[in-house]
Amino acid sequence: MRFKLSLNVADAPNCLLPVNYQYPLSAWIYKTIHEGDHAFARFLHETGFRTGGAAYKFFTFSRLQFPHRGFVMQGDRMKLLTDKAELEVSFLAPEAMQHFVSGLFSEQHFRIGDKQSAVNFRVEKVEAMPLPDFKPTMIYRTLSPVLVSYKADEARNAHYYEPQDTAYNSLFLNNLKQKAVSAISHGLIQSFEPGNGELSFKLSDDKLRSNLLKIKANTPAETRIRGFLYNFELTAPLLLHEIGYLGGFGEKNSLGLGCVAAINK
Repeated sequence: MRFKLSLNVADAPNCLLPVNYQYPLSAWIYKTIHEGDHAFARFLHETGFRTGGAAYKFFTFSRLQFPHRGFVMQGDRMKLLTDKAELEVSFLAPEAMQHFVSGLFSEQHFRIGDKQSAVNFRVEKVEAMPLPDFKPTMIYRTLSPVLVSYKADEARNAHYYEPQDTAYNSLFLNNLKQKAVSAISHGLIQSFEPGNGELSFKLSDDKLRSNLLKIKANTPAETRIRGFLYNFELTAPLLLHEIGYLGGFGEKNSLGLGCVAAINK
């Protein structure tokens, strides 16, 4: 399920939003779920859906979407010039929770920012979004950066791959297949063989942008990760399309990475 949240920017115009707002926005989503279902929120935050050594949380969200010329950059701040914004929040979730999630977000108030500046938002409207008509080959546009990395056992830090790197395609697709295994084992989707049918990934054009993200920015716990925004073509079994669309492509989806929109061919 996916929802579009229409937001009112309570402090507009000329309020300052930190550009690294993904972590506090993720924390607000967790908090909102927690207020409605403590057990599910705790499960998402502490473990997720675990398969082997990996845990997949199967939700993602877009970057905040503002009208054209709705903000200007001021250093590491976004100066908001509009009182309107939108956010897409997406879950590959058990059937049992779908009926109340929309109500959890309705009329919520939240504040996003840091010690330097923050912005107050109000949820004006929550709309359930229909799923795309999935086909074996789809073209997607990223609504938030996609992160693909690899960390060797002896390495101190992970290596963040660019889409042009030789290993990128296989890492991207393997991540998606592992999510399928986890989703099947937890009853989120029906069983199928991820190896059946063609499976391929490629950029669909040259519109590629790097995006350096700071998690817990300006704190002792700050970490930096690098994702990429692009359009891509994916050929895969239909259930893999659904998993990626609803749960996110790539890594760290619960921090608002790997959210996509389908583009009609």
